[in-house]
Amino acid sequence: MDALFNSTLNGVIVVNAETRKIIDINKTALDMLGRCKQNVVGYECHNFVCPAERGKCPIADLGQTVDRAERILLTANGGNCKILKSVKTITFAGKELYIESFIDITDLKEIEQTREELIEDLSAALEKVKVLSGLMPICAKCKKIRDDKGYWNNLESYIEKYSEASFSHGLCPECSDAMYGDQDWYIKGRKKRKSGKK
Repeated sequence: MDALFNSTLNGVIVVNAETRKIIDINKTALDMLGRCKQNVVGYECHNFVCPAERGKCPIADLGQTVDRAERILLTANGGNCKILKSVKTITFAGKELYIESFIDITDLKEIEQTREELIEDLSAALEKVKVLSGLMPICAKCKKIRDDKGYWNNLESYIEKYSEASFSHGLCPECSDAMYGDQDWYIKGRKKRKSGKK
């Protein structure tokens, strides 16, 4: 039983239910606390696990059941460790005892916190992003788009309304030639640009 008690990966503390004092503790629990056995055995359990005020012990005073409940373990360096704890009440040699077993869930809680923050960040990003998708009816000649209410909208207005895009305007070379190709000032400017490239 001693070998089993000290080789389990769970921290285990045995508490006298009447005095609330720790009467035994395994190596895993001591490692988690960062303490040696003589600094734990004989002391009240609330000094180390689930720090409740005197008279407010969830089990002894408040009649609660602790089964896979999240609690705090107070470590020797003044920090704390998040644990998942279960407590069973047994009677042994005429004494009522609490067998408290727990595992360290600090890393798991940090991962959960990171995940929650990531979900919040992604949700916020998704709220800002509007994506155009699906089949959009567009006029082959004027390029207006028909919305889901049947109205024909200017392409720019439609895209600005249903996305985060906005437009600035210019002319491509083909449209510039079509619009201004017969103007003297345009022809002179085009010749200058071509000669400047050479």
